[in-house]
Amino acid sequence: MDASIGRTARDHLTGRYVLSLVAFLALVYGVTQDLEMVFAIALGLAFVETISILRETPTVDSRWVGVGLGAFITVASLAWFAWELTAAAGTGGPVWFPAVTSLIGVWFFLDARKDFADGANSHAPDDMDASEMMLVMNHGHLVVEELKHGPKTVLELADACDLTESRVREALDVAIDDGMVYRVDGGPSDDLERYALDESKVGGVAFVRSNGKRIAQRLARPFRR
Repeated sequence: MDASIGRTARDHLTGRYVLSLVAFLALVYGVTQDLEMVFAIALGLAFVETISILRETPTVDSRWVGVGLGAFITVASLAWFAWELTAAAGTGGPVWFPAVTSLIGVWFFLDARKDFADGANSHAPDDMDASEMMLVMNHGHLVVEELKHGPKTVLELADACDLTESRVREALDVAIDDGMVYRVDGGPSDDLERYALDESKVGGVAFVRSNGKRIAQRLARPFRR
């Protein structure tokens, strides 16, 4: 299992990707001059990346990742909530925020419970887990931004976006289903098939229309029978 996690981490944390995270943290420090904020953001990014790597590792049961994530968020949020309620120790921050994040932790618990009830270690394409959905949406954004420069093949998109071909195809499948991307022409093989962007489907309204329903259905999943 350790070897599988290591391979997934190497595939996920490419040199270009890590440099982009470092550049982002440097930008945050340049704007805020606040090392504590940079440290807090770095911890948050490390946590998110760890969850993503575990989710993508085939030998790791994603249901237990959901349980661990829910436990961490819930316990941390309740501790924060108790801290804010203590007048002498409170930071003066909004008490409602840790209360809301604790509910998010409970949602992860319920979502993992739904997975165990269904007896599934992975979701169907239209019923993917929350982190996977965010990952696909992020990859979709990268692909769409690259297609604004003109039609490209899967290989060209993978190189330009620093993604694997499977991730590019996954993002393209979602974009094609939403009508945002279409196939331009075919070639002697699928590798030479080009994809283009429908500019009329790009923008804030289009994003809400294409992703709003998907997100709402995903949030309601733990409560469906």
